[in-house]
Amino acid sequence: MGTRIRDTLTRYWKRRTDRPDYVQAYVKLPLDTELPALAHEFEVVCGGRLDRVPRRDAVLVNTDYVPAERFDSERFEEVVGELRDACPDRYALHESTKWRPHGDGVAKTHTLVPVRPLFSASESEGEGDPVRGAPVRERPR
Repeated sequence: MGTRIRDTLTRYWKRRTDRPDYVQAYVKLPLDTELPALAHEFEVVCGGRLDRVPRRDAVLVNTDYVPAERFDSERFEEVVGELRDACPDRYALHESTKWRPHGDGVAKTHTLVPVRPLFSASESEGEGDPVRGAPVRERPR
């Protein structure tokens, strides 16, 4: 029981002080943009410990759990900034950072996914038109 409490407190302390044991990143780079060129930069950041998975519409960059000492966090932040700047206006960049237990320690995982909005918000598409719903049918009694 004492070991479990100590491990829990250690993980909590590492999260509070932002000192992970491992770092992982998952990045989706759509093919209809200039973003796939950044895949090489993510490879440099994690020391070559990643998988590039080609999809029909994107390249997925999924790093292994890289020890924090080998992960270049400063360069990672620079590459994320480049991704934000290069992301086209038609995409919204979703960023998520989570802490997860991994092995004996804790891992900080980053998720970066440019997402295309479901509906366009352009003003030229009849902004003043009311939204029409489905016709209401009365229930038979």
